[in-house]
This record gives sequence, structure tokens and C-alpha cells, in this order.
Amino acid sequence: MNNFELPDEVVKAARKELGYELYKALLFEYGKRGEKAFFYLREGRVKKYRDFFVVVGEYEYLVDENFCSCRDFQFNLKAKKPCAHIIAAKTAKLMECYDEYDEYYIDYMVKEWK
Repeated sequence: MNNFELPDEVVKAARKELGYELYKALLFEYGKRGEKAFFYLREGRVKKYRDFFVVVGEYEYLVDENFCSCRDFQFNLKAKKPCAHIIAAKTAKLMECYDEYDEYYIDYMVKEWK
């Protein structure tokens, strides 16, 4: 499996703030997917559970290090490049910019299904 590390320019911009510099770095490095990742960050759509991150897009997508449950990652990118959800989760982790839940995601889902 690929190890998707954030490029230095994105890391530098993320350490400053959630602003134009980060937007520009994400857009330059990842194009449209970087722009979507910035939107997820700005809108507070990244959640951290005990077991992994969840990024809320059209659905809730599970992100575990270098894997995402979205169709874009699995079918279009064929797990060779990061999708917007992986980019958002890795950037959010670096910036500590996420909503944190002290529970496992599966426990949350079980409550929702009841």
C-alpha cells in the first residue's frame, strides 16, 4: 500500500493557519481534490474517533492512514494517489483541526442504527 505523505509546502502552510496559503498549497499540489480537502477542513467536516478519521462529504467516509472508503479512492485513483478525504484527514491531523469523539466509530454507528 502507498504511503501518502503531505508535501513540504502543504505542511508549512498547515502549520501557519487555515487560510489562503494552505488553500493555495493544497490546490497546487492536488488540484481539485486539494480544493475539496480545504473545503472539508474549513467547514469542520473532519471527525476523529478512537479507531480512525471520518470525513463528511456526500456520505461519511472512513479514512485509516492511507485508505479511504470512497469510490474515488478505490476506483478512480486505484489506491495509487490520495483522495480529498485522505488529504483532509492528514492535514486535519497535522493541524489538530477536527472534532474528536471518545468512542469507536462502530459504536457510534450501532447507536445510529437503533
